[in-house]
Amino acid sequence: MKKIILIPTILLLSMTLAACGQSKTQSQTASSSQKSSSSLRVANNGSAITHDDYEKIQTGNVTGPKDGDAQSTILKAFGKPDSKSQVTVNSTNKKAAVQFAWKNVSDHFKASAVTVEFLNGHAIGKGYIEAGIHQRRYISTASINQVHKGNPYRQVLNVLGTPDAESVTGSGDLSARNLTYATGKDGRSISLMFAGDKLTSKTATVVK
Repeated sequence: MKKIILIPTILLLSMTLAACGQSKTQSQTASSSQKSSSSLRVANNGSAITHDDYEKIQTGNVTGPKDGDAQSTILKAFGKPDSKSQVTVNSTNKKAAVQFAWKNVSDHFKASAVTVEFLNGHAIGKGYIEAGIHQRRYISTASINQVHKGNPYRQVLNVLGTPDAESVTGSGDLSARNLTYATGKDGRSISLMFAGDKLTSKTATVVK
């Protein structure tokens, strides 16, 4: 539960980005949301959530949550969540989002849980929590040094591969994303923060 609570930090950064303006028209993002919703799998006999299932979740921005997948669509796809909690996404207006977490995750995904945050019944954020330490893939310092501030998200993935954990809020230029890569068996890791599509920071952390 401690790691799930980290999501609001990303939500607050998304609010700051939202003040810069809109990057897409409502019709464009609504069309994208409908496409994503129609491609989500439907839960069948408790089938485990895969990384592909996670990637198909469409998130909207805090200022336009209806561009994200509907809460009913996600529940139909993933089934009953293992936990439910509230998180505040705007300290000024006290907007409260609900966060659902599912632990029924595929072994190939190598995550311990998937989370989705909803505001006004639509997804505005998503993430997954790292698996146990024995399932982590360790990234070398040399590889970490190959990525730099300003690098696009896909370029970073091409260098480092799939992260051990991720949290995303919003979409397009207004999105905020945090990737975590394990760097040592003692719990050391590196946290990469993106604003929109660009890497903005690299921070050493410890994950237990």
